[in-house]
Amino acid sequence: MTKEFIFNGIVQGIGFRPTVQRIANEFGITGEVSNRGGSVRLVASGKEEALDKLIRRLEVLFEINSFEEIETNDKEFELFSIVHSEKDNHTPFLTPDLATCADCEKELFDKNNRRYGHPFISCVNCGARYSIIKELPYDRENTTMSEFDMCEECFDEYTNPSDRRCHAQTIACNDCGPATNIDIVEAVKILKSGDVLAIKDIGGYHLACRTDKNDAVARLREIKGREKKPFAVMFSSLSEIKDYCKVSKKEEALLTSPARPIVLLKKKKDFEKNICGESEYIGAFLPCNPIQLMILSEVSPLVMTSANISGEPIITDDEEIKKFRVKILSHNREIMAELDDSVLKVCAGRTQFIRRARGYTPLAVNIGVKAKKDTLLLGGDLKSVFGFHRDNYVFLSQQLGDLDDAKVYDAYQRNIKRFSRLHSFKSDITVSDMHPAYRSANMLDADIKVQHHKAHCASVIAEHRLKGDVLCFAFDATGYGDDGAIWGSEVFTFDGRSFKRIKHLDYVKLLSSDEVAKNADIALSCYLRDNDIINKAIDSNISSVLSSSMGRLFDAMSALLDIKHTNSFEGECAQALERCAKKADKAYTFKLTLSPVDILNQAKKAMEFGEEKSSIALGFHMLICDIICNTVCEVKTAQIVLSGGTFLNEIITETVITKLESDGFKVYINEKVPCGDAGLALGQAFIAALEV
Repeated sequence: MTKEFIFNGIVQGIGFRPTVQRIANEFGITGEVSNRGGSVRLVASGKEEALDKLIRRLEVLFEINSFEEIETNDKEFELFSIVHSEKDNHTPFLTPDLATCADCEKELFDKNNRRYGHPFISCVNCGARYSIIKELPYDRENTTMSEFDMCEECFDEYTNPSDRRCHAQTIACNDCGPATNIDIVEAVKILKSGDVLAIKDIGGYHLACRTDKNDAVARLREIKGREKKPFAVMFSSLSEIKDYCKVSKKEEALLTSPARPIVLLKKKKDFEKNICGESEYIGAFLPCNPIQLMILSEVSPLVMTSANISGEPIITDDEEIKKFRVKILSHNREIMAELDDSVLKVCAGRTQFIRRARGYTPLAVNIGVKAKKDTLLLGGDLKSVFGFHRDNYVFLSQQLGDLDDAKVYDAYQRNIKRFSRLHSFKSDITVSDMHPAYRSANMLDADIKVQHHKAHCASVIAEHRLKGDVLCFAFDATGYGDDGAIWGSEVFTFDGRSFKRIKHLDYVKLLSSDEVAKNADIALSCYLRDNDIINKAIDSNISSVLSSSMGRLFDAMSALLDIKHTNSFEGECAQALERCAKKADKAYTFKLTLSPVDILNQAKKAMEFGEEKSSIALGFHMLICDIICNTVCEVKTAQIVLSGGTFLNEIITETVITKLESDGFKVYINEKVPCGDAGLALGQAFIAALEV
């Protein structure tokens, strides 16, 4: 009996074809298997029972989204073989870049292994994938590895069905693969001496230095123009991370996953203040590639941060990195897509993305709602992420940065073109945010414009595939509203088709300049009207706008309590306010209100009566929780959605989830995309699919 199968899913760049060949040989099946543009084609001849066993085994081993079984005439094959790839129009589910596996790591440090010390050791289970693909199908000639001819030994492994590197497109060794400009010994020497080293990795350059060299850390801050924002720290092992951080089982699973993200962990002990700043967390991560593994085995822990000027994309260009005037460890394998490290945290037992990039891009999210036409999703301008919606799947880009930076905007446009080409997407519909000044919204003539906070809520509904009525909370700093005001504390009901806004903080006139987002004292003066110059501007309607922003209220409260007065990076004041609140023995009781002015005046009065600022800060957090929980009790909808940047706040998110779930409600947050603006594209896909 001969059958033909077409498999769709994550079936390329993951060892699918060699596995098929091994299992086929085991069951006495003959035939052939080949990559196609976005799928894998299998023609198998053998007993029906054996064919069924083959398919069942593959379904267990791989993320097969679907497969077609096509009747075909019986064919005779002498054996089972992997044959040359073909191009097709199936949607590809591309594999993200994968951290070095345990088998390759063992060989890397084995002096008797021929790949001992090979900076690009990999196999079918690990190594660069998305960052090196030029075209599909995923074959060596369509990747940046095409520049390197295999030596005889590598070719023997590549064609041996029993070898772990059979048809591993990144296969190479010290004799035939990519090479570094300096060896690892020299790189380690540079770091040990206290210098900053630029290291070319999978998705771009990192800047690295020792954690115990204050001068080097200070130089890093100067290079990046990064005054206070905490740096991530790379550790050599999980046990070393546990010396510095508290690590739960869920956090450990994230740290050691093939994505190797940065995970925000509670400190047990700290580094010098200029590394993690005032944060209660250490952004900890483990090496994800052979170069990092070898360096960290000799000098650890290291500050490891993206090589860029803050706000710009991570550098991939070998010439551009020279502008930093630091020593460089480079290599001669081209990077096709700039990919920052992904950043996550665990809150209320759930995974929260802060940045979704290397290790996760371009994995698709099944939202359970079919796109009637190929849809390009432009996301928003801050933390820009674009996407495409085809069938039930939304394919999301890496987080690229803020589009007001020219280099980020260029990377955004360039990556849209690459993404379209690799996935064979042709956008029939374009969707954007409705903000009239957004670059993303003005880049193309969008067919559908989606309100910012509705997209936030829809992103949670989409990823959890919720049905029926939902009560939604979207709290953040800013988003253009249906009425032209700046929204940021929005409550909606959703009936399965449309959103209805039912509640928000009272509007207050705020100055509309960027300075308000940076200077919390200006935000406070807008609320309390205690500055003559600001009052005149507002009264004259000069650069002012009605706002229901939750983020600006957090800033104003931070300034009022004299905790933090400026945001040198996004959310700095809000984070400081939360840290202060966590120090409180008790929470000051605020009267329930939706008036930001009333809330701030209550806090001001409490200060005058000598109340501890930590108690007032915690009371403010509890007030926000009460606003949410009281609204839920009023509306009595079983399914609750929380989205927007405010819900990165641990106190609020954990308190609300614990309280509502104990009362029998089901609470959902973003777990597959960030709750901030990097999740907008997913919500845009859901809403657009309902409208078209």
